[in-house]
Amino acid sequence: MTFKEEFLAELEDCLRGYGAVPVLNPNALARLVDFVRRLADDDPRLRCLEGVDQGSGSFWNNPAVWWELVPRFGVASGDCADLLDRMLDEAITDEIDVLEMEIRELPG
Repeated sequence: MTFKEEFLAELEDCLRGYGAVPVLNPNALARLVDFVRRLADDDPRLRCLEGVDQGSGSFWNNPAVWWELVPRFGVASGDCADLLDRMLDEAITDEIDVLEMEIRELPG
């Protein structure tokens, strides 16, 4: 399964009501699913999210993404590209935090 397929599956599960998080605006999330589905497999945002995920799982395990951004999507803003950019920003920020913590724990 590719990252894009896994991402779509997770979003679709949320849309159906049995995913990782409850959704406040199902219509907006359905637009996001369509938006992601239309993205090329080599879209830079998807490639970056996949890279972050391969590094530490920071994307799939990021509460800011899965418990804040996804559930509330469409309540204040319904811009799919903006949400994807914010997901990427959160995942990268989390990844940097993890790396900084690991560096501080190095001996010497």
